Amino acid sequence: MPKSLLSRDRNLWLAGIFTVSLIGYILLLFNTPREDFYHLFLLFTLLGVCYIVVLRFSSESNYKRLLWAAVIFRVALLGAVPELSDDFYRFIWDGLLWNQGIPPYAFLPNSLIEHPELSGPLFPELYDGLNSPDYFTIYPALSQLVFVISTILFPESIMGNIITMRLFLIAAEIGTLLLLPKLLEYFQIKSKNALVYAWNPLVIIELTGNLHFEALMIFFLVLTLWFWKKGTWWWSAVCLGLAVSTKLIPLIFLPLLWGRLPLKRLLAYYILTGLTIAICFIPWFDPDLIMGMSSSLSLYFQKFEFNASIYYLIREIGYAVKGWNIIETAGKYLALTTFIAIMLLAWWSRKKITWPQAMMWGLLIYLLLTTTVHPWYITPLVFLSVFSDYRFALVWSFAVIVSYAGYSSQGYQENLVLTFAEYALVLGYLVWETRTLLLPKNLFPHKSVN
Repeated sequence: MPKSLLSRDRNLWLAGIFTVSLIGYILLLFNTPREDFYHLFLLFTLLGVCYIVVLRFSSESNYKRLLWAAVIFRVALLGAVPELSDDFYRFIWDGLLWNQGIPPYAFLPNSLIEHPELSGPLFPELYDGLNSPDYFTIYPALSQLVFVISTILFPESIMGNIITMRLFLIAAEIGTLLLLPKLLEYFQIKSKNALVYAWNPLVIIELTGNLHFEALMIFFLVLTLWFWKKGTWWWSAVCLGLAVSTKLIPLIFLPLLWGRLPLKRLLAYYILTGLTIAICFIPWFDPDLIMGMSSSLSLYFQKFEFNASIYYLIREIGYAVKGWNIIETAGKYLALTTFIAIMLLAWWSRKKITWPQAMMWGLLIYLLLTTTVHPWYITPLVFLSVFSDYRFALVWSFAVIVSYAGYSSQGYQENLVLTFAEYALVLGYLVWETRTLLLPKNLFPHKSVN
């Protein structure tokens, strides 16, 4: 068959896949509550099939058009009210508090709801939607800045706040999609690998659709790696500080720089990253900030449990031996184990794999040892996977959808059988990919590693 006909057929396939995907995203994000798991699962599966077909038919000649198609998906969701996550209520709550001069790091929502100084028509509705009214906010400075801007613009409109915050996240995603192909070239990886992130259904649904600020964090990580590869380490340090100031998780990537810079420059990198974080937090500083955030983070590791793996096994042992949930003890030891494991990874990986590849393994360690793994936690892992030949993150980005099966009108009840199936599939695929747990040679194709 002539190449022109093959090309035309491929373009027709891709146009059809784009149309089906666009309809799928609109139906899922505009018309599917998280309690309707079967509807959610069917639409998500359809989008997953479209995603696989796009990756199969993509090439270096058509990936740019497919990237812009991915932008259209995100823009089409501009007016959707998040149905799968209620975190946006806390975002708006925090922003409105700042606008009234009340630091959300210092006050629990349940201690404020009856406070006479709390004024505004949205607070009762927002309070009813909060999923953690007994905890201080844990969202860092740059996320808080977006909350404040959106609530200044729309102090009496939840939809106005949703659209404003989503515009920030869409802008960040567009920035990521524009820079990622060139960044991949710097790492001597095919530019079309950007589609692995751009078209991933979980990324689109959780970041743009459900308003999770991993989108902004990932954009700053792209800039971090961009300046890293260009040799301007000082800008890389600043961007990593901005990423941490959006979501705290990039802190685990700092030890993975050991051995990749001379000692004096490494210390300077750490200092500049720390100064950037400090500067970002200065406008929000309150004497209770550290106390509030540390309290919530401590409770996060010792109280929250959702869709975990290793922790659930430890919890069952605890029930059998102690007779109660040992999360307070297990959470602390798992956090310590995560720290030690990442330190060992930093020492082992410094001359073997690139920094983003080390980030991928470091994040995997964290996710396997933490007590809480919400679906959107997997999206940075999908992003980092584009810098390697590993695709277990993509398998996880599909399997994690089963964590929504526990939602019902009565609340949430986790289905541990589905959770076990999720991790069995992900870890089984990871073992298969690593071929008897030995890293493949094609992961280290270059002598120069950074």
